[in-house]
Amino acid sequence: MNNLKTSNSFVFNSEFDTNYLFSLYGDDYHYVQEILDTVLNDFQSLTDNIEYSYSSGNITALKSAVHKIKPVFGFVGLTAVQQQCQQFESICGTVSSPDQLAGEFETLKNKIFHSRQIIEEEKKKLELFNRNCS
Repeated sequence: MNNLKTSNSFVFNSEFDTNYLFSLYGDDYHYVQEILDTVLNDFQSLTDNIEYSYSSGNITALKSAVHKIKPVFGFVGLTAVQQQCQQFESICGTVSSPDQLAGEFETLKNKIFHSRQIIEEEKKKLELFNRNCS
């Protein structure tokens, strides 16, 4: 992950893989803002599904719920979180009880919550940036 400065002087949070973001969207910051907005609109239902699956003890549903949110992190350039989701999915395939996932689940849940905050902050920054550049 790196902090790439563009000709328009927008600098993404260092947790974003900016090279990856620019490979997807170029310097179309309005589109990136739309992507962040779309992700945030769906985020709560995706995380609710993860929480419900874990609390109900359904490892198969939990693995599926994490699999469903995983590409979201790629769309926004949080590739490290996307990889963490992939690792958690793999762990789900090796356990027989949700209790065996407790530590990994808490770590992933905290990372997902933190990621949401970062996405929200970046969206606000982009809105301001895009308004000022228009």
